[in-house]
Amino acid sequence: MNDRLHEILAQCSIIHQKNIDTGIIKDLDAIEETLSTQPEDVKEHYLKLLLQYYFQINYLEGVQALLLQGFKFDLRFDDIKEAFIHIDNGDENVIEFFEESIVMLKDTINDKDLLAIYNYYQDNKSYQPYLEEPLDYIRKNRYVCAHAYKVANDYVKFFLNGDLLDSLKRDMPFLLK
Repeated sequence: MNDRLHEILAQCSIIHQKNIDTGIIKDLDAIEETLSTQPEDVKEHYLKLLLQYYFQINYLEGVQALLLQGFKFDLRFDDIKEAFIHIDNGDENVIEFFEESIVMLKDTINDKDLLAIYNYYQDNKSYQPYLEEPLDYIRKNRYVCAHAYKVANDYVKFFLNGDLLDSLKRDMPFLLK
């Protein structure tokens, strides 16, 4: 299976690049048509990866369509960062749609991802009204709050949630060490 996994990943990479190059990357029907000639394991793996890609580029319609088909992926903070920096309008976004998963995500938080979110927010003043709610969900994550508390950088303090911090100090002080 290990050899097959490498083969599957290579095929998925080729399929993905072709979908981007041909401009059908957001046309799920066309993608599924091209996948109809692929082995089932390649198709399944590609659609899982496509779900993650759609999340990262903040393509909610594609995310919802793949979720309805039963696909899932393991959400990481890097995915959230990517989705955040692709918000550029007031339409519902994937962070709002995945609100509970964003708040409850348990993952390693690093300064690089927080800096990218901070810079995108600061550099795009006209988008800030659309970024406030997704930013609030990120700030409600206990691991983001704990990381912001432990790090001295000013931009990381931007993510500090005072009410959550008080709760963590009281109920989960081990996260703050």
